[in-house]
Amino acid sequence: MGIQAQFTFMGTSGSMGIPVIGCHCATCNSLNPLDKRMRPSGLIQVADKNFIIDVGPDFRMQALRLGIEKIDGVLISHAHSDHIAGLDDLRAYYFLHKSKTPCLLSELTFEELKQRYPYLFQPTDNKKSVTAQLDFCVLSQEFGSIFFQEIKWVFFSYLHAGINVTGFRVGNFAYVSDIRYYSNQVIDRLIGVETLTISVHKRKATKVHFGIEEAMEFSALIGAKKTYFTHLSHDFEHSKIKLPSGFELAYDGMIIFFTISKKDIHGN
Repeated sequence: MGIQAQFTFMGTSGSMGIPVIGCHCATCNSLNPLDKRMRPSGLIQVADKNFIIDVGPDFRMQALRLGIEKIDGVLISHAHSDHIAGLDDLRAYYFLHKSKTPCLLSELTFEELKQRYPYLFQPTDNKKSVTAQLDFCVLSQEFGSIFFQEIKWVFFSYLHAGINVTGFRVGNFAYVSDIRYYSNQVIDRLIGVETLTISVHKRKATKVHFGIEEAMEFSALIGAKKTYFTHLSHDFEHSKIKLPSGFELAYDGMIIFFTISKKDIHGN
């Protein structure tokens, strides 16, 4: 028997957010709340723990909206601004709990953060610090699995716009963002996933993002039963998009459920 867990879409847009500044297209002018999208981020809740996947520039408002007062771990897919620009807002959790926030990321992403946020890596008196306090857990390989904060995570890597992105699987759920090209190793890590969250930036594929057809093909390769599209541009107006059974556009605040085996949780 598995343990039920849940994933909440905190933000389902691409890097621009919806509405886009200065745009007056049908999606950006839409009154449908499902078309109001913040930058990409997600909340995984499993075994009484809260994990954030990516911390974008809208993180503060997302955390307030969902009432997230405790974070047990952060997982970062890559170092593009729409996925990390909210890191500074994690300092609120140090003020609340007086403990560093564990952060799981690849070695390449870790090195990129050193360049973008050097002050996060400088020695400091924690009692007087006004910056985010993070406890980095750096992955030494591109493919593998790890128990992070007592939960087993499978991780895998692929190239996006010239940088490595890390995808994550927990139980029968996977979060795969900013993908266009991938190896068979990625598919191997995802076989058995029943609930897939994957980025589809525009209806047609771009140089660095899946389109709808490519994302559906990817879902079929791994045998997912349910697939949710996220990282959506203003190419997608919810009421105008019709998808086959098993596929759905995600929206901010949407909650989905999945299961994780007891053996994948330390202490069970």
